[in-house]
Amino acid sequence: MRALVVLGSTGSIGTQALDVVRRNPDRFRVVGLAAAGTNLDLLTGQVREFLPATVAVADAVAAEGLRERLAGLRETEILVGRDAAERLARDAEADLVLNAL
Repeated sequence: MRALVVLGSTGSIGTQALDVVRRNPDRFRVVGLAAAGTNLDLLTGQVREFLPATVAVADAVAAEGLRERLAGLRETEILVGRDAAERLARDAEADLVLNAL
């Protein structure tokens, strides 16, 4: 099984990549997601579905909203800031990083 980080998970390419993961759960495991934070409903759903260890959100207000929406869910580290996606890509223990930003 390959560990995957998706940068830009709420965009067109990112959502298509996650569709591939859904169809191949025996081949891929999502360990990180990154998004700007403009589509918080979609990002929240992705985190709840794939349960990544780390999520990167560029917008601080959106990151706080995500924390509130994920209250009660197992702990997911949320990186915040303009460089959050870069930190996720650099530090995640992943076999693949898909850059859809």
